[in-house]
Amino acid sequence: MRPSENCGDPRVRTWKIMVLPSLGQPDVPLEDQWELFTTLCHILHEQKRFEELERMTFSALGSKEFMRDKERAREMEFMCLLACIYNDSSYFAYNIMRELVIKNPESNRCWNLLNLIISKADDFRHNRFLLRLTHKHPDLVALGLLNGHNCLVAGTYKYSLAEYTQVFKQDKSNPIIPLMLGLTFTHMACQKFSGKKHSLVVQALAFLNTYVEMRGECQESMYNLGRAHHQLNLLPQAVHYYKLALECQPAEETPDGPRLDLSREIAFNLALIYQWKSKCSQDVHSRSEIVS
Repeated sequence: MRPSENCGDPRVRTWKIMVLPSLGQPDVPLEDQWELFTTLCHILHEQKRFEELERMTFSALGSKEFMRDKERAREMEFMCLLACIYNDSSYFAYNIMRELVIKNPESNRCWNLLNLIISKADDFRHNRFLLRLTHKHPDLVALGLLNGHNCLVAGTYKYSLAEYTQVFKQDKSNPIIPLMLGLTFTHMACQKFSGKKHSLVVQALAFLNTYVEMRGECQESMYNLGRAHHQLNLLPQAVHYYKLALECQPAEETPDGPRLDLSREIAFNLALIYQWKSKCSQDVHSRSEIVS
């Protein structure tokens, strides 16, 4: 509250003269403020206080001093995005990431982050956004893949097949594209009322073998091939590829990602197959005893 101009107290006059100017000119330099802010963010992250980290970063967006510098403003925006991801605030993270994708449509890192946020989101706002963006950038491989994923999750396999096929024509060196084509044909073959199941299975296995040739024989590719045969109920082939996957060494930790070991998933799927075969053999044995 500002004191009255008619107040005769000399202490008030001193307060008006000495204190008020310091309100517009902080004594702490801007670089020290930024260092204090980033240090606090690191501490909150280390202590996993993600909700407070999100509030802190969003509050800092209101700082005119921080936002004057374009590079610092970009860093602030990215820190807000990371805070939202850590705090599972998909709603706000998507709003930030959408603007970054529009500004940087050629950046694979932006698309990977958007895919991460979409996978955790509870809504489907991204569907229309991606479709609108397709009209502006029809040749983006990452955009076509995401549209194909959305159609695959929604169960519209023919639309996802069209998206993946278009992307495969543009980029024939990416192993994930024939993998997704093979999985799409696999889902179509497993539908109850789908026609020409034999043709669908043949096409699925053809694309999956193309994926293995491009990816190489590793634990991941053998597991995916075994999992597809498992879904198609081709159990002897599934067991064969699962065993090959167990013989392969797991992928070691790299700068691009952590160590990936699928041994537990493979063992669990093998146990399901053996359990089902055991039940079938017991059923046959009990029926033979009844007949005899």
